[in-house]
Amino acid sequence: MPNTERTNRPAAPANIGIFGGTFDPIHLGHIHSSMDAARQLDFDRILLIPAHLPPHKAGTHASASQRKQMVALVCAHFDIFKLDSRELERTTPSYTIDSVTELKQQHPNSKLFFFIGTDSLINLPSWHQIKELVELCHFVVSTRPGYCPASLQDEFFKNKLTDDIALVKQKSAGCILLLETCQLDISSTQIREMLKNGDSVSQYLSTEVAQFVDENGIYPEQNSRTK
Repeated sequence: MPNTERTNRPAAPANIGIFGGTFDPIHLGHIHSSMDAARQLDFDRILLIPAHLPPHKAGTHASASQRKQMVALVCAHFDIFKLDSRELERTTPSYTIDSVTELKQQHPNSKLFFFIGTDSLINLPSWHQIKELVELCHFVVSTRPGYCPASLQDEFFKNKLTDDIALVKQKSAGCILLLETCQLDISSTQIREMLKNGDSVSQYLSTEVAQFVDENGIYPEQNSRTK
């Protein structure tokens, strides 16, 4: 008789990274820091979620379709990434709580890790339904060596901030992990400004994304090629 004990055993919980943003454009800073976090935290995959109508931003430069295509190119090149377009399909502003709630329902036995930058950390207590959100996932803050968030005095951060990876791995949710990752000192805003000024941005974009931006004239103000 076949041994069914192993096949019927529930699959081990997965560690899923969640990286949301406008990705206007997605660049190597996004890619390298999140892949480094995945290595340190043993992620099975990272979901890249392009936002459609971010509540905190007036709009984007590239269209939703163009940003989706750029993220898809990255996912095709790096196996750990997977495009999740749920927010692009909404007609209302994208709130993190909505996407994370849906993902938790889809992956009830998995641990969810939501990526944010140090610039977003200080505003975290004001996020929409943050108390409910932190019960569904861990937050991962990519930091540089020596980073010390001394300005974080809000009561919300009490007993949540940590740099202890082992502690975070033991808990299902509720931690804000300060994680040192390799970082590229660049932003999407800076890349768009460089394109406007005619400067090369090839060192900041994956080859596929650079070619896509160049061939499709994604940013109307760009004065030169990405090469």
